[in-house]
Amino acid sequence: MMLGLDWTLPNADDLQHNTFGSVVQPSLSPYDGVKYGSPSAERGPWSDNPQGWFCAAYGPFRRLMGGSGEAQRLMLSPGPAGRMASLFHEDASLAEGVSWLKELRLRSLEGSEEATQLLDTVKELLSDGLLPNKYRALRVSSEGLWVAPADAPDRAYPLREMSDGFRTVVALVLDIVRQLQTAYGTLDSGTSSTGRPIVRMPGVVIIDEVDAHLHVTWQRAIGDWLKCHFPRIQFIVTSHSPYVCQAADPGGLIRLPGPEEQRAPEVVAPDLYQRIVYGSGEDAVLSELFGLETPYSEHADNLRKRLVHLEEKVFDEEANADEVAEYKDLAAKLSSSRTARVYEMAAHLAGDE
Repeated sequence: MMLGLDWTLPNADDLQHNTFGSVVQPSLSPYDGVKYGSPSAERGPWSDNPQGWFCAAYGPFRRLMGGSGEAQRLMLSPGPAGRMASLFHEDASLAEGVSWLKELRLRSLEGSEEATQLLDTVKELLSDGLLPNKYRALRVSSEGLWVAPADAPDRAYPLREMSDGFRTVVALVLDIVRQLQTAYGTLDSGTSSTGRPIVRMPGVVIIDEVDAHLHVTWQRAIGDWLKCHFPRIQFIVTSHSPYVCQAADPGGLIRLPGPEEQRAPEVVAPDLYQRIVYGSGEDAVLSELFGLETPYSEHADNLRKRLVHLEEKVFDEEANADEVAEYKDLAAKLSSSRTARVYEMAAHLAGDE
């Protein structure tokens, strides 16, 4: 008896764009038989060095430097095993991305047009809204990658001196590009219809805890940035951040059970999906998807309960002068957003029952 997989390339009109955070769609194959790789089964995803197939996975410890020798040797091994090493080995680093840039810089100085184009592609990607405060990838030297604010290119800093979030994001994008170029033997890059730099190679990328080390502004932007600049990559990510979840495509928001829950993973209902994706961060974090009862600290929550109690007495004309003064002081201190006022009024109504 023989066991295998049979892949059929759909019509071009039926190819779906990338998805973010969902299971693999049957119509989106990491192999494009028209343009990339070989249709031969011997070159399929199960071979030691598959050609025309791309999948990669990254764990939460996406460090740019360090790592044990054994883990680094595994990272450099050909095929899917090397591209997934950091998912299973916490001591693996993505340092090879910077080494790859140095090699490209050396080859560029030797006159390689391919290396020059690859360097330009990487710098354009990293400079297109990925880095905070409009930082840009400026140049590559023997010391590695240098970045600088867009309005002050003379104030350049080596990447190794930047924050953990800075290094983590750059290391991830660098490694995805490097691995794509290695897997396919080329890099199909260009610009989108809106003029953004993109990489057109297909594949699947898994990222565990994509929000690790990222400021909330980065958490809100990272999903859409990846989808925009790698339009044919399907990203499957895990996250505890409501802002990351807002980048999920329809059918791509999946709730995993907690440690004590006896339930299977499930795609969230359409109404909950719309609340997460189209609502605010507070809307998302207070939904059943995250299970947070209140967005406030314990101290602030106790003060708000006190405010609700005092408000009842003030409106019922039962408060004395000290309570009125305390009420005014707390009301000024706890100036609320609209969402917070809804929460407080709900607490007020609950107290009337």
